[in-house]
Amino acid sequence: MLDPCSDPEPAGWEEFRLAEGLSAIWAYDVIAASSLGSWARPLLAVFRDGGRVVGVAGAVYVGLRSARTARPARPRREPIVLDVRLPGHSNGPTWHFSDEVAPETRRRLMREFERAARRQLGWGLAGVLYRMVTEPRLPEIARRGAISRGSPGTAVMPLRWASVDGWLASLGKGRRTSLRGQSRKIAAAPDLEVREGRARHDLDPEELAELNRRHGERLAARLDPRAPLPAAYFAALIRRQDVSVVSYHEGARLLAFALVYEHPDAPAYGPWAALRPDEGGRKDLYFDSYVRVVRRAVEHGGKRLFAGRGQAEVKRTLGFEPVPMHVVAVPRWSMG
Repeated sequence: MLDPCSDPEPAGWEEFRLAEGLSAIWAYDVIAASSLGSWARPLLAVFRDGGRVVGVAGAVYVGLRSARTARPARPRREPIVLDVRLPGHSNGPTWHFSDEVAPETRRRLMREFERAARRQLGWGLAGVLYRMVTEPRLPEIARRGAISRGSPGTAVMPLRWASVDGWLASLGKGRRTSLRGQSRKIAAAPDLEVREGRARHDLDPEELAELNRRHGERLAARLDPRAPLPAAYFAALIRRQDVSVVSYHEGARLLAFALVYEHPDAPAYGPWAALRPDEGGRKDLYFDSYVRVVRRAVEHGGKRLFAGRGQAEVKRTLGFEPVPMHVVAVPRWSMG
């Protein structure tokens, strides 16, 4: 068990991440940066066969109190929950094993993960909450005493086209017409600048974090509180070669941005944040960003594009398919 805020990166972590095709969200320094100044503290697990990494798990632990307090939870001093998710991730469960690990072994290792978390976090650990669990992964954590409920799913688009025009042609007439009109309008706006690319050094992480915080507060769910992503998190992400950013600017002012976690086969549309029109923002930037992200994914040979949770009906009109997910609560007496 590891605390990335204080423990050095374990041997084999990055090699495993690259070999398994895990996105930048799983980079050790990115996870560490996500918790700076946050009330959600990370806890990671590494599973080894001999000295070789064959699996990893990522979680945060939070206190059973107001989610708006800035103070981190205090293990062994107050009730806490282990929330098995990673900041910025919304496309599936945040544990991963190599293909060589058999299903029954995965179930056993996840129980060992829970026992290790109980030792690490002490008497106050009330239970484990597994979020964004896709249906094929449910058997790895299901057991007597666990409570499973459906939760908002993610969205995935199979990329069947040779160009973005092929994608547009596959959409309904209303959506296709509006996307093309919005793209023309944005391209013709004399005071609007759109920038795209990997390893961006022209963006201010503080500005990204503040815009993301304001956007997130409008969408916050009472039963799924999320700690704001700090500037350090965006600083660690946007300068990477495996992360691209689409950003919209009016002069020196940032109006909106979208992060994309790049992958040869399955890129993922990450956080989106924008000013509202009454704050000086502009309509249609969200949809324009999808045109740009789909174009980039198709041109780079992607096989599918993930788009995270939320806005399910809007994403359906863009050609995305729903991926059902569950949240599984495991009380302390049923752990391990």
